[in-house]
Amino acid sequence: MSILAEPYEYLDLLHGQLIRLQVARWEDGEAVIHPRHPTQRHVRQHMDQRQLTEVPAPGTPISVQTPVLRLWGTRLDEPSGAHYWDISSKTARADLLARLQHGTPLPTIVTLTANGVAPKKRYSIEVQGSY
Repeated sequence: MSILAEPYEYLDLLHGQLIRLQVARWEDGEAVIHPRHPTQRHVRQHMDQRQLTEVPAPGTPISVQTPVLRLWGTRLDEPSGAHYWDISSKTARADLLARLQHGTPLPTIVTLTANGVAPKKRYSIEVQGSY
């Protein structure tokens, strides 16, 4: 997978919030993140991606490549200056990617609604067809 160009426009909604997008195209790739508060999982990924055998010293900045689905289009529910949105939620990315790879015609209208809070947050996804 290729690294997506910056800047990243991560989709991160609060519980109950939704976003309605008219998706014109999509791009699957990876993004480089720099966690402010790295977890043990981040450290392990950092080490694996760089083939390191020693744990970095505490406080060492780390970076991790993570899969991201970029949706290009227009926000329909409110004005937005963004032209694309980056989906890093594993479950939302997998759901959308499966739909897009297997025949959802573009452009299409997608509504994503956040349910719960991290780390158990999930997005419900509604696809309304092409317009």
